[in-house]
Amino acid sequence: MKITFLGHAGVLIESGDIRLACDPWFSDRGAFLSGWHQLPDNSAFAPVLDTATHVYVSHDHQDHFDFAVLAGLPPSVPLIMPNYPLPSWHRLVASLPNPTIILLDDDGVLNLGALRLRLMVSPTPRHQDSALLVEEESTGQVVVNLNDCQVGRDQLGAIAARYPRIDAVLAQFSGATWFPFVYAFPAAERAAAAAQKKLNSMRRWAHYMRGLQPRTAVAFAGPPALLDPTLAPYFRGDSSVFTTPVELQEWLRREQPDLAARCIAPLPGDALDVATAEAIPNAGIREQFGWDRVDEYLLAYAERRGVALERELALYPEQQHDLFDDFAAGFEALFDVAEKACREVDAVVGFEITGAGGGSWLVDFRELRVIRSAEPDEITPDYRFTLASRFLPPILRGELSWEEFFFSFRFRAWRPSIGSYNEALMSILRCSAPDDLAEYLRQVESRSPESSGTFRLDTRHGTFLVADTCPHLGTKLAAQDYAPERDVVVCPQHGWCFEVPTGHCRNGRTQLDMTRIDDDSVNGE
Repeated sequence: MKITFLGHAGVLIESGDIRLACDPWFSDRGAFLSGWHQLPDNSAFAPVLDTATHVYVSHDHQDHFDFAVLAGLPPSVPLIMPNYPLPSWHRLVASLPNPTIILLDDDGVLNLGALRLRLMVSPTPRHQDSALLVEEESTGQVVVNLNDCQVGRDQLGAIAARYPRIDAVLAQFSGATWFPFVYAFPAAERAAAAAQKKLNSMRRWAHYMRGLQPRTAVAFAGPPALLDPTLAPYFRGDSSVFTTPVELQEWLRREQPDLAARCIAPLPGDALDVATAEAIPNAGIREQFGWDRVDEYLLAYAERRGVALERELALYPEQQHDLFDDFAAGFEALFDVAEKACREVDAVVGFEITGAGGGSWLVDFRELRVIRSAEPDEITPDYRFTLASRFLPPILRGELSWEEFFFSFRFRAWRPSIGSYNEALMSILRCSAPDDLAEYLRQVESRSPESSGTFRLDTRHGTFLVADTCPHLGTKLAAQDYAPERDVVVCPQHGWCFEVPTGHCRNGRTQLDMTRIDDDSVNGE
């Protein structure tokens, strides 16, 4: 097999007559209201896609699901995608003009020539993402493309058991979310939270590589370029979560030198000969770009993309009418389909909608009501989001979820502290279409009770039975996640910390169940 890197999470995997493109992202519109752009510019490699025989798309985020690119593929090119349950996913897929779309379920298998593809879906309903396991049966070569799918410890074990020898693992290494830099925390707290988030992202990447032990460990799928001048400071500021390959390599050399020796961070046009593990650099891209001169590059890149960026933002004009009724109707529809889940938010959320048609509005999840705030101090919100009214209509029309809008970074936010993250609120906003929210809750409720359990944890405070599922996004926990020097259980996915012996979470408004036990009470365990 041969892998050619197309930029961000895009790759072309070649085997015989099969040329499988994965997550190709080339649009000059970027993604998420033009908040994100490819780094470096990969437009010169878009013609590679003309030779693809098949295309795999991992999930619906716009830096993976490039609608314009997918819709422009020849009719003869099949699209391979996960069969996610959310109705919005099926609406998105159905809107493509492509005649052949192959939907695979979790652990579904598809044979393409000498390649055997196996799909793996993220284990929690809160994350609609997938990974692709690619085996060349004639040679036994195996490539695991995790992109930014966050897989659990059990899934890593299953991959390692199925493929004793793995040639390459491709995984995201950089942060990609809006926390903490959009929040009005004190500067020092923002900087500390960002540094921890960078560290968590690198640790997660290393956790995958240690679990799968590939010959070549590939760091890719980020960071994005923030070319809009209003967003650019987020990329390099003290509160940036965007790890560069230089930072990753420096950390690996200090902490895990064996991984540093096997790690590559390819640029667009680079290739990997899977049989020999030889990395083949593209000289042309290196003449244009280097991480040691990224600031200079971004200034010139922003100038080149300026017209495309302005064209994209012009699609969201200033509003001519009051948006409150539509805003209220959107949340009332969520109350109707998910009263219990909405009440579990247990908060009043303020929305400051600036510009024509906006106002100060409150969503009261305790009383299930949406109200105009006549006086700024009439009701004090527990959380607050501030955004321009021009971006609200596509959210209200269901063309853009609240989560997709948040990925644009075109908003500001406030909450009482870094540790007051509200997962119940974010679950509602992730599934902001009523039918999506209803389906998501069905998925959560249908999870087998056997999928959640406990593990035994011996600490200086005594012995505990601890819930083995992180309440943040459902990652499996185990005794090895205990950090005795800090007296916390640390989630291997996002670094959330749960204090021993209370189970108190330092990162969000939640708790991990911990029950003190006597040795005799666990049937000799």
